[in-house]
Amino acid sequence: MNFCPQCGAKLAEKLVEKRKRLVCETCGFVFYINPKVAAGVLVEDDGRMLLVRRGVAPRVGYWGLPSGFAEYDETIEETAIRECREETGLEAELDGLLGVYSFASDVHGRGVLILYSAHAVGGELKAGDDALEVRFFAPDELPEEIAFRSHYQALRDWRKARAIVCRAATWEEAKAVAQISEEYDFERGCDYESYVTAEDSVLFVAVDGDEVVGFSSVTLDRQREAASLNQIFVLPSYRRWGIATRLIEQGIAFAHENGIRALLAEVSAANPGLILHLKMGFRICGFDNTRYQPGGREQGTVLFLAYDL
Repeated sequence: MNFCPQCGAKLAEKLVEKRKRLVCETCGFVFYINPKVAAGVLVEDDGRMLLVRRGVAPRVGYWGLPSGFAEYDETIEETAIRECREETGLEAELDGLLGVYSFASDVHGRGVLILYSAHAVGGELKAGDDALEVRFFAPDELPEEIAFRSHYQALRDWRKARAIVCRAATWEEAKAVAQISEEYDFERGCDYESYVTAEDSVLFVAVDGDEVVGFSSVTLDRQREAASLNQIFVLPSYRRWGIATRLIEQGIAFAHENGIRALLAEVSAANPGLILHLKMGFRICGFDNTRYQPGGREQGTVLFLAYDL
């Protein structure tokens, strides 16, 4: 850029806000060089990830996530959905924000890639005009030729999340859960060890190697043929990668195995986890707007949810 987009006069480098920027010598307009914005999706099916083999420069023949630059007249969510359709032939529905990654390219300059988790809701799997091939890969099948560092980072995070094991907790892991609960001020003082020893309850943990990174618990009420999903917590650095979903699925399976008719949960209306419950099939069956005290950790109305088994 050599000339001012406002008045057409010449731009010159000047020190503005402690950085060298292009400034109009006539009207004083400051031309900011901002990063480009791109969006994409991680579409998972049966534990496999959707990748596209690039047919255009840069990195022809390398694999990457369905993604591309945002157009001026669309939202970033629309960009992600459009890119998936154009590159893979699949219509995607976004499940949630997964991560934001910075990138630098000799061709496109610096930019920001916003990635969403998504699932296919229609369309036909076929490579787009700018792709050589499109297919799903299991975690241990991912190709080495990944086109961009930001895509590599996202796939590395995804593979790490898939390696996390969700199962019933041991006695020692219940102690680790109690420590996490204290550290993050999440239901402090709760007797998590009782979920391990009691006959009609279970404590589930998400384990990365030897480290507990998330947990949930379920208590059965056999007389009512109901079960309560009591807690769901995932360490901040492990969120957005489906761990909470897997913990809830463990609770649903446990309730089903024990002949329970409904799995119940209580969630604050302001808690982002409410959306996850609803997407998984829970229904709202009541509310209480007097449950939480002013100034407490939880605020607002509590919603009563039920998952029918």
